[in-house]
Amino acid sequence: MDDLHRQNYQNAQRGAPTRDPYTHVGLGDAYSEVPKEKNHRWKTIARSMTPSASKVQQSTIRLFPVITWLSSYRVKDYLLPDIVTGFTVAMFQVPQSLGYTLLAAVPPVFALYNAMFPMMIYILFGTVRQASVGADAIVSMMTGGVVRQIVGDMSHTSHPVHDVVDAANGNGFSVQEVTSTLCVTVGIIQLVFSLLNLGSLNVFLSEQMVNGFATGVAVQVALSQMGSIFGLTIPHFSGMFTVYKTCVAFWAHIAETHYPTLIVSTIAISLILFVKIVPDPIAVRKCGLPLPVELVTVVLFTAVSYFMQFEKSYGIQVVGEIPEKLPVPRAPTFNPALLELIWVDAFAMAVVSFAITLSLGRIFGQRHGYEVDANQEFLALGLSHMWSSFFSCFPIAASVPRSAVQENAGGKTQIVSVVNILIILFMVLFLGHYLEQLPVCVLAAIIVTSLKKIVMQVQDFKRYWDLSRIDGQVWLVSFVATIALDVVSGLIVGVVFSLMTLVYKVQHPKTCLMGQVPGTEFFVPAKRYKRVTEVPGVKIFHFGGPLHFANAEFFREKLYETLGFTVKQLRRAIKKAIKNDSQDSLQAAKETQVYERCVTTLEVSKNNVVPVPTDIVFDLSRVSWMDGSSSNMLKSITRDLTSVGIHVSIAACTPNLFRFLKKCGVVEDLSPSNFYPTVYDAVRAVRITPGITQPQIISVVASL
Repeated sequence: MDDLHRQNYQNAQRGAPTRDPYTHVGLGDAYSEVPKEKNHRWKTIARSMTPSASKVQQSTIRLFPVITWLSSYRVKDYLLPDIVTGFTVAMFQVPQSLGYTLLAAVPPVFALYNAMFPMMIYILFGTVRQASVGADAIVSMMTGGVVRQIVGDMSHTSHPVHDVVDAANGNGFSVQEVTSTLCVTVGIIQLVFSLLNLGSLNVFLSEQMVNGFATGVAVQVALSQMGSIFGLTIPHFSGMFTVYKTCVAFWAHIAETHYPTLIVSTIAISLILFVKIVPDPIAVRKCGLPLPVELVTVVLFTAVSYFMQFEKSYGIQVVGEIPEKLPVPRAPTFNPALLELIWVDAFAMAVVSFAITLSLGRIFGQRHGYEVDANQEFLALGLSHMWSSFFSCFPIAASVPRSAVQENAGGKTQIVSVVNILIILFMVLFLGHYLEQLPVCVLAAIIVTSLKKIVMQVQDFKRYWDLSRIDGQVWLVSFVATIALDVVSGLIVGVVFSLMTLVYKVQHPKTCLMGQVPGTEFFVPAKRYKRVTEVPGVKIFHFGGPLHFANAEFFREKLYETLGFTVKQLRRAIKKAIKNDSQDSLQAAKETQVYERCVTTLEVSKNNVVPVPTDIVFDLSRVSWMDGSSSNMLKSITRDLTSVGIHVSIAACTPNLFRFLKKCGVVEDLSPSNFYPTVYDAVRAVRITPGITQPQIISVVASL
């Protein structure tokens, strides 16, 4: 390679490669640039609104994605894996959803309803084929904050679900009224987002922000279950500083620990963690499926609780009545007083539910080769929420652990969810009363252990920090804000800070001086390669992002910082040189001395002498767009540099950007002959046609 570099360098010294440079206009003339087609706005609108058979068919398929995968469903290859996966997911969904009712502060039977009704609609409209939509830890936690604030904690009440009213707070709303209204409000918000095509806004929910937020919520969820695990009566807090209040209350009541409850919780947690850490990885490696330890734990402790009479003999709290019947459809309560209490949380849940589901969908879509439509996901989740609000359900999202189980078990399509619904329906009608003796602390143990993977995401902070400190800061701010404040505030702070970092990145793109790879037409950052040097007398300034009003001054500052001097300093130095040499008798001698002293090098300070280029090339290859403010700034800079004898060229701007600069008058100001399709063309033209002559420099600066 050393010989090749040496040969390239020698070729460069001999002037290879040698092709004539093109200007931007000359390239278009030589190869007959095709003029931009102008479409009349009304014709475009009329064309888009004209119905056709193909458009109707495409719209129908897009509205009902089930048609796409059902029409190509291979019964022999897919049906058996889907049925087996449906049974497998149900074994995880029942105990997990029951546990999430503690987070959502609703009766346990609501969990079984949540496992059926939302999925009925998502099957038809959803685009994520491996998603297990239903109760989710994060959304359940957010639901619980609303329910406890308005009604109180009824997660393991023995009262009928439609008669639960908290008389103490005077609101007069039942749990069913709060959850159904919350559910339909979330659905309406998501439907509006879908109609407004706001699915693309998901790009602002960055991976690191969602990851930090989810980890923070997982910590909140785990801490919220400490009371149930220790058998303590700790009030459930909502609003700001929830974690702090919970920890203070926990330590204040630690002396009241109910030891039988703590023993059962410890055994349940130890059993689940042992299985997940020791035999579970082996089972996943050999058959691709985790062991259903949560279901085994529920069955085991329910049986032990029944025979040993945990509630009567030891005072261990159990789940209580689970009615074996389907809910009677009831319309949500659109009470203005209730809507006023929940709309902010509903908005946050709509965004979080969508973000979790779409994030999972994109992962599964990439793995299995199908596309996930963000707007369609808003529509599917919105309709699922609205439908399930009639059946005592609370807000839902795609569950990360259940969806992972569904994918690992070999589920191909949403037929898995059909099987899942049938199993849950059978449980609701015939097996619900068998779970009435299940200890509540076991559900808390299932919740805490199910969060192990999410809590361990705290390790991702180092990965994000190593990739980019800004990404690491986004993760850290989202995580800390979620823990220190509350779930909704953490989401808002995380999104705002993430957008601020995006604005910062747009405002401060990378800049550098470019050097030519010897013997080639390639130009690369000069400081990054040892054997690449700058073209003598030419500074190639590269700006790595769009130019607009927010970073126009940044462009100017970085340019002069890179050059090592400002136009003002160069003017001052030339004027000073002219004044000092005013006694010279020969004008030509004076001009030569001034040029050598001031235009070749500039003494910025006593210990800092910088070379002054004769030419500057602006490499705009990464500038995708500009606005009026930045074009005015570009005019100002070119005038200033030209006034002190530095010739300016612009290279590698896109055709659209060139047309914009024409409209703004930049091309006319600078002359079309100073615009080049590549940096190489600009540098070659600079060598052939040097810029302003030495006498012109003196006369221009002296007149300022």
